[in-house]
Amino acid sequence: MTIILQKNLIQPSSARALRQSLKETQANDTHLRLYLNFGQQLFTNGWSVSAATSLLNSLCNLLSAQHAVLAIENSGKLVIYTQVGQTLPVGARIPMMGILAMMLKNPVQFSVHENKNTQLWTHGDINHHECLIPIALGQHGKGIIALSGKKLVLNQAEIEALEATSGLIALAISQHQGPVRSETDLSILETLTPREREILALLPRGLSNNELGVKLGIASGTAKIHVERVLNKLGVKDRTQAAVKAVELGYRS
Repeated sequence: MTIILQKNLIQPSSARALRQSLKETQANDTHLRLYLNFGQQLFTNGWSVSAATSLLNSLCNLLSAQHAVLAIENSGKLVIYTQVGQTLPVGARIPMMGILAMMLKNPVQFSVHENKNTQLWTHGDINHHECLIPIALGQHGKGIIALSGKKLVLNQAEIEALEATSGLIALAISQHQGPVRSETDLSILETLTPREREILALLPRGLSNNELGVKLGIASGTAKIHVERVLNKLGVKDRTQAAVKAVELGYRS
């Protein structure tokens, strides 16, 4: 009888320990699959909107979030690169103020910021819980991940997974060839002819029409016409504004 009682006392504790062990194993497997899938996409296709969107969907499934945003810092603002659910549209520019500025102030310290009333969401549900995660590499801010959901409550293992994911994203962004461009930026570039793109790329150098002509092997008058067309398509008033836009689009002097 004594032995039976001892078994009954030990059994519930052992069962709880087993359940906890299985739960932790499943969580580790889920996180590993997340890293593997993201890593395979980066290996095959590099950093892209589709890879980022797939990652957001995986994070939503993992963390029970219904809405998500990945925004990348660009010229002092956060540009929505991709999104899931009811959020601001891709290409929207968000001033880095308040909590967003604090999160990405260098050197960035990793922390999940629980917040409400960030102007990222269009669902209008006050019962949604919001989490903001900085994206950084070498403590230098690159952007944010924002998640929103009614059952969004993160445990320590999930926070650690987000920190690792944030580092992978930052590395992918940093190694990405060319500028990080929104769909709006891409649509602007698509309106330019190949020659006009060459002109745009040279504007940050401050070259005159004659110097542009020499550089491209065209007449200075032709260069002037191309510059005027670039200004018109960009919707800017002068060469200085066009040069600033060129830098925003990734063309450096």
